[in-house]
Amino acid sequence: MESTEVLEKIREAELKVEEDIAKAKEEAKEIINKAKDEAKKIIEDAEKEAEKIKAEILEKAKAEIEKEKQEVKNSLSKQISEIESKGKSNMQNAVEFLYKEFVGMIEYA
Repeated sequence: MESTEVLEKIREAELKVEEDIAKAKEEAKEIINKAKDEAKKIIEDAEKEAEKIKAEILEKAKAEIEKEKQEVKNSLSKQISEIESKGKSNMQNAVEFLYKEFVGMIEYA
């Protein structure tokens, strides 16, 4: 082989290597972009799932608060009714006591 042929083959090999390097860089860039897109999708899905879980937790908490609120309301209503009943009973006793006292004062007057 002549030296020009050898130099030509070396030059062809160098061009092939440069093409292979450029191709590898392009493939690497595509892989990185694909990985970024997949990571972005994973993050978006995780955020959606977190939002869903958050909404479920809030809904459960609201339901529990409403249940406790109703229990407190029922308990207080019962206490109010008991106090009201005792008050009515005591009022009747007070009226009878005052009436007897008044009648007693009139009888001695």
